[in-house]
Amino acid sequence: MIPLQYEVEVDTDNITIRASDADGLFYGCRYVEQAMLQQNGLAVGETYSDKPDCTERGFFLDCGRKYYSPEWIKDMIKEMSWSNMNAIYLHFSEEMGFRLESKTYPWLAGADNTLCVNGSDSGVAADNGKYITQDEMREIAEVAKLYHVEIIPSLDSPGHMNYAVKKYKAQYGVDIGNYFHYNGTTSIVQGSGPESAQKSYSRGIDISNEEAVTFAQNLYKEYAEFFHELGCTKFDIGGDELLGWGAAVTSSVSKWKQLDHWKTYAQNRAKQEGKSNYSNAVAYDAFMYYMNDIYDIVSSYGYTSVRMWNDDALRTSDTGYQQVVELNKNVEIQYWTPDANSSKNNIWTYLNKGYKAYNFLNSYSYYVLGNKHTDTGSGSYEGCTPQRIYENWNPYVFAPYGDTNTGKNTSIGNPNIKGSAFCVWRTIQEIPGICPASPETKRLNFGRGIIDGE
Repeated sequence: MIPLQYEVEVDTDNITIRASDADGLFYGCRYVEQAMLQQNGLAVGETYSDKPDCTERGFFLDCGRKYYSPEWIKDMIKEMSWSNMNAIYLHFSEEMGFRLESKTYPWLAGADNTLCVNGSDSGVAADNGKYITQDEMREIAEVAKLYHVEIIPSLDSPGHMNYAVKKYKAQYGVDIGNYFHYNGTTSIVQGSGPESAQKSYSRGIDISNEEAVTFAQNLYKEYAEFFHELGCTKFDIGGDELLGWGAAVTSSVSKWKQLDHWKTYAQNRAKQEGKSNYSNAVAYDAFMYYMNDIYDIVSSYGYTSVRMWNDDALRTSDTGYQQVVELNKNVEIQYWTPDANSSKNNIWTYLNKGYKAYNFLNSYSYYVLGNKHTDTGSGSYEGCTPQRIYENWNPYVFAPYGDTNTGKNTSIGNPNIKGSAFCVWRTIQEIPGICPASPETKRLNFGRGIIDGE
């Protein structure tokens, strides 16, 4: 038998469950339990067998922007387990909040409603001071272990760090945020919407700034060690949406070519390492250095899977990238968009380069609190509904909804597609009447669990 597979044999006196591992045995027992709740139950003399089509079946929770209580997360883990979902991403860091206690930086955890992408958010203001303590996370991990659900910590950098940049400056009086530098002119890296008017705090950290990088690396070291002690073996290191959607120094040149300080850093480091083509290094090489360094840190704690988002991975069209520094082949790709920030990649961009991937395709897997999700919705993932998913999608479908190019998909069972996840995000304000806060009315389309965080 393969991992997770089980076989249930029924005779007049016994029900025998066989599996190759503890997870398979758990799912076999769960199958018997669920079958006994059905009207027809199990038939004597029959043998039932099952195995997963997709090894990792995940749920991604944006618990950085929105606070979810430990009890809510535990309940979600139980709901997931009942539905044979086996991994929960806890995305505790975001541009408007950091919701997991840090022992290294005790002043960091919390949230800031003024950093919401579509204006000051009263919903976040009500829970600005709330976060998960490390002791509470230990309790969550115990429940996850009992229900055979993996916890995958998700810490995003160098982008999506507005909140951390703001808190760092308040604590130390030092701005570690990133700015565009082009022909002697600077401009802050902004987000979108009214957030773009927030000129004081950059969307991300400056990866050519040693103090900024040390801060980020210290966070990865702390949480890699902490979650490894809890038994975690997988880690999401982020790496998405670095340069935002606000204005740069000029609109006539790619944003990636307005990072002169990153380019200088990359060329100097490549030269020090003895790379003969160091003069070809560009700003994007600095980003590759950064992600490889984070990979090295996290994997050194024993993590067997380290992932990043796809939109800023393997960019060539708008960066001038000549692969002076290549992304570590062991970094796995969370594929969420075929077209982000001028990137025109599809899943084969990564598979053909030897990378393993996970399906997070946004048109089927993104549920955004505050949006009105209907089967006719077209904007901001509003069309991401159970019916559309059921009729059109499986973990090997990478063509966006409405795209008939099946060449963007992979064959069922492609061994380099390691899993998939449904995501619940809180990128905008929750709007009364559209996504109400009461547990009775706010429910997740991808299962039975409620979305209310309390």
